[in-house]
Amino acid sequence: MVSAGPCPGVLGVKVLMRQGRRSLAGSWLAISLLAALFTPRPASAQLLNQYPTTTTGTISDNSCGTAAQITRVFNVPTSYVVGDVDLGVLASHTYRSDMRITLQSPAGTLVTVMTWSGNVQSGDNLNDLFDDEAPAAITTHNASVTDPLTPVLPSYSHSFRPSNPLSAFDGQNAAGNWTLIVCDAVGADTGQFRRADLFIRSTSLTSVKSSSVVSDPVSLTTNPKAIPGATIRYCILVTNAGAVGVAPSTALSVSDPLPAGTTFVSGSMRSGTSCAGATTVEDDDAAGADESDLFGMAVAGSTITGTVASLAQGATFAMVFDALIN
Repeated sequence: MVSAGPCPGVLGVKVLMRQGRRSLAGSWLAISLLAALFTPRPASAQLLNQYPTTTTGTISDNSCGTAAQITRVFNVPTSYVVGDVDLGVLASHTYRSDMRITLQSPAGTLVTVMTWSGNVQSGDNLNDLFDDEAPAAITTHNASVTDPLTPVLPSYSHSFRPSNPLSAFDGQNAAGNWTLIVCDAVGADTGQFRRADLFIRSTSLTSVKSSSVVSDPVSLTTNPKAIPGATIRYCILVTNAGAVGVAPSTALSVSDPLPAGTTFVSGSMRSGTSCAGATTVEDDDAAGADESDLFGMAVAGSTITGTVASLAQGATFAMVFDALIN
């Protein structure tokens, strides 16, 4: 049985690597490369709050500015600082260029996410994630997409930069009602609103990834080295360091790719509130009784994911797992 142990800081792991160099004379280059690969680093975790609205509605012709326009509200129940905003929208609409989509924050900031702009966006339907970091602008999206009536869940098969940057919301307090307005600005085409998801990343959340060598095929567990066949134990520690609590209405998701040159050790996942105290056994998928406790963990391909329903002020979430050096 694998149990989670303490994960040392940067200095601790560097010491382990130095001991490995002294013990394996003649293999300095290989150990040096492994030391660079497995030194702890900030985790590349994606910390996300997701707020869906699934009430469908008809996108009537020439409805912008009228009572017929669709208005949906995303309620964010707790306060935290906005670090990034993305918006996913599913809609069936012939000639989607007729559509206008706007998003307003609780502070009153209004961003036109997509707007009618002449003979562009001439394809049908919308299955898009609006993201400031997307490589292409929404005005380049001319192809039709599959009617999002099937499936009804958001696959968001495309990602585009919005007509105006969503970064206008950065730094604001997320708490309160975010208002989405979807309407038709030009005659002759109508549609159906299916679903939208508001994604907000919080700057009050921090994550640190650390690692230690657990065993190797030569020394076993006595002063193990980071050599091929060695087992490395990783810990991703997420902390809500904000002035107020973060309690997303849906699960907070933390994901991190395995380092290159390693293979996940099946059955090694543990969760808890600290690296040393991560002793709750988690299986390798996102289903089952183990996902009903405080934290959940899963692996898909080379990506480790953890979830938590909420993370209060000062609270921590630790994800521990093992990987084998190839």
